[in-house]
Amino acid sequence: MLHQSCKTSGNRNRVSGFLRPFVFSLLIAVFGFTTLHAQTVGYTLGFNQVTVTNIPANTTAATIPFDPGQFQLDSQIVASPDGTRVYALFEGNATIPSRIMVIDTASNTPVATISNVGVAPLGLAITPDGAHIYVADQINAVFIVDTATNTVEPSPIALGGNPSSLIVTPDGTRVYVAQEGGKSVSVISTATNTVVGSPIPIGCIPLTKMAVTPDGSQVYVGCAGPGEVVAISTATNTVAATIPFDGVDFRVAVSPDGSTVYVSGILSNSVGVISTATNTLTTTIPVGPQPTGIAVTPDGSDVYVVVRGNNTISEIDTGTNTVVATGIPVGSQSQDLTIFNLTAPFAAFTIDNLVINNNLHEQGDFTLGANTGGIDLANQPLTLTVNNFSLTIPAGSFKQVGGNMHFKFNGTVNGFAVNFNLQAENGSSTQFDYVFDVHGVSIGGPNPATVGLKIGHNSGTTTAPF
Repeated sequence: MLHQSCKTSGNRNRVSGFLRPFVFSLLIAVFGFTTLHAQTVGYTLGFNQVTVTNIPANTTAATIPFDPGQFQLDSQIVASPDGTRVYALFEGNATIPSRIMVIDTASNTPVATISNVGVAPLGLAITPDGAHIYVADQINAVFIVDTATNTVEPSPIALGGNPSSLIVTPDGTRVYVAQEGGKSVSVISTATNTVVGSPIPIGCIPLTKMAVTPDGSQVYVGCAGPGEVVAISTATNTVAATIPFDGVDFRVAVSPDGSTVYVSGILSNSVGVISTATNTLTTTIPVGPQPTGIAVTPDGSDVYVVVRGNNTISEIDTGTNTVVATGIPVGSQSQDLTIFNLTAPFAAFTIDNLVINNNLHEQGDFTLGANTGGIDLANQPLTLTVNNFSLTIPAGSFKQVGGNMHFKFNGTVNGFAVNFNLQAENGSSTQFDYVFDVHGVSIGGPNPATVGLKIGHNSGTTTAPF
């Protein structure tokens, strides 16, 4: 039985904190996106199925079965940054090897399985570009998956201390790996896939799931024995704070604005709320028996937590820190969940002019499609691809110029001088023109070229001669 309190559409579009209301009001003024809403979904990993939940309707969209006996109680599930794939990790048994199930989110069907991910894999994390997945195998190794081929790279990273969980920093340069046996956290450089520096002692047994703030400044690890959340400063790779809560702090999630950490307390049957500014526990929220998996919606308005004791999910309003919905059904012995916006393909995407020599010049136009949440240049990166070349302008890099519908970027990205000019067509809120120039770039591949553009979860791909 689903029990849900009434929430107006205004509450549903609520944005917590100071920055988010400012950004949202700016978007309304700039782009007029008052009626567009991205399609948000949750994927929950259970004993023998993955449950897909429509958010905020809190209804089941699909159930994706898999063979029983392939699942460990602490396993994890993650989504690709573009929202097109979900990766569910499960441990095997005597006859079925450990592997990752790859789910296509457009059809909600498994499209591949990735084997050879270790003997007892527990944690997984995906890089911001979606190119690699790191898997923590408790038998002292970290495996690396190439998502383009869904294969495991031949040389795992040897790491003692029983790796249990890991997280990739937002800039993609480091992986932080929690080690149960060593009561520590190690750091891996993604450039060399080697351990850098000494393990960071944390003084407790780390559990799943870790989290990192959007600016990459702090990593949070939930622990048992004693129950606490450990905050690690990534600038110094030292413990910045320990925050007592519950006896077993199971999984951790950070709000999109980086202001708040949410942790599931499996013994206290509650969710702890931590301020990242002070690294102190500000409140606890009772949610039901044995809360485990926890995730924040992309707009930061709600937290969803798996209540393993009754095979449901509960919804927490982040504005009031109260439970507003319970009894949202998921599979038996559900453990972990991920929440994200589905990819919103452009309704139209055209390249008007493409020049490739020692520089790249590209002129194009696009129309936003269904399920778009609009374009939030304050909080979304922009990625352009041409054949084998890819370049991402980080979120927040654009400046508004010459009117409400006109944005520019002039700067350096990955050593290249980049100019990007984005402007709405005749005041439209869905149709845009752009001009992209990159200096000193060498691009190979076929002619016509394959060209892609991605802004947040809005994306399109086409071909164009040069």
